Amino acid sequence: MSSFTNDQASGLLSGDVRYKANRIKQSGRYTKKPPEVMIKISGHCKNLTHIQAHFDYISRNGKLDIEDEQGQTYQDTDALHLIAKEWCSDTASNKKNARHTTHIILSMPDGTEPKSVKQAVSAFAKKTFADNHQYVMALHTDTDSPHVHLTVKNLGFDGKRLHIKKGQPQIWREGFAAELEQLGITAEATPSLKRLLSACRENKMTKAVFEQQVVGEESQENIEH
Repeated sequence: MSSFTNDQASGLLSGDVRYKANRIKQSGRYTKKPPEVMIKISGHCKNLTHIQAHFDYISRNGKLDIEDEQGQTYQDTDALHLIAKEWCSDTASNKKNARHTTHIILSMPDGTEPKSVKQAVSAFAKKTFADNHQYVMALHTDTDSPHVHLTVKNLGFDGKRLHIKKGQPQIWREGFAAELEQLGITAEATPSLKRLLSACRENKMTKAVFEQQVVGEESQENIEH
């Protein structure tokens, strides 16, 4: 029996076995990259009809629980439409195409416990937005990657509008990953450039593809509100 097999057997017999919520194996002789958290700015709403339709979508027309910044849950679409009406009417902007909301998707790879993803997003959102912004969130498990739709009202309690500066999504990714770690879930928030460089080395990505993805990452982070 090889020394590697002996080490494995010894570890198992001694009970030195760890379990992670996302099933990442850990040992001195086995290495695997931790899963990367994902945060995406998916869009905005500019009018009442759009906000109501978005709430219908994330709630699956009232079939899923919607949670707000105070921890209150909703399933009634009529109640959600009233929230949409309030958000749309309460604006400090005279611009015709003012963005009333910002839509954020936070996800983890397949194998991560969905309830833990929602719990981490809830903690992240409270720390990031609750002091100055209203928001609603909903967990979706209809894809391989459990994800949460977080919709933030752009106009804050202080009268200022949400403005996502360049580099802010990366800070959010790190905050989301930290909340997952608090729950015992291994998660990484590697900066986009480092992720692309790593992919380039591993997959021999062409220079043209690399540059295209870098531009895409940068434009995603430099969104005006």
